[in-house]
Amino acid sequence: MLTLKNAVIGYQNPLILETSLSLELGNMCLLLGNNGVGKTTLMRSILGQIPLLSGEIFFQDKSVKRLSVEEVARKVSVVFSKSEIPNLYRVWDLIALGKYTQYPYYFELTKEDKKLVSAVIEKLNLEQYENYQLSELSDGNLQKAFIGRALVQNTPMIILDEPTTHLDEENKHMILKLLKEIVETERKLLLFSSHDWRLAKDFSSKFWWVKDKKIQAGDLSKHHTESYQTMEQIFLPMVVKS
Repeated sequence: MLTLKNAVIGYQNPLILETSLSLELGNMCLLLGNNGVGKTTLMRSILGQIPLLSGEIFFQDKSVKRLSVEEVARKVSVVFSKSEIPNLYRVWDLIALGKYTQYPYYFELTKEDKKLVSAVIEKLNLEQYENYQLSELSDGNLQKAFIGRALVQNTPMIILDEPTTHLDEENKHMILKLLKEIVETERKLLLFSSHDWRLAKDFSSKFWWVKDKKIQAGDLSKHHTESYQTMEQIFLPMVVKS
């Protein structure tokens, strides 16, 4: 589904050296690494927003650099941690915006589209806020609304940059449980970064760990870990040797 082939990622200088990895539909992959190591740059490279220094990235055997912006939007929905807030939008408007990637701007949503928007709002526990202006929301509810927009976009792949930022513990669990359920039942591919990695690892099936300009990959689905362990203690034993 998603394949990195001899990909070198960065700007003038590489942040991530040549790497070849892949993820499949049904994978929920936690992207780990310290600040500044290239996690967001990797996400933007997957979207085709930052050209690779060398190598290629493929969606379903088609190179990202050969996809139009519209084609990428039909394959991948994304929420970055510093998303711009549209002026005068309500919660319902923002979440419904996910559907407009599939239509010309002058189209109206169908009844089925509106049902999907309402269902996502309900799953995110945002019903009481659906007519609120975005500027009236707490940071946590605003984060949930942006995630809702990505879910309504209904793409095979979802990329989320720090989706649990600004959320309390209850909502962190709710969001991660919902994402895991969607990935498994609808066979989607989710790549997400999180500073809440101790919690996020328990919902993930794979991990990519950006460390020392390399991506260390591993399987989380069959391993038990303890909450007191460090990142190195937890993830190093699970790294798949290439």
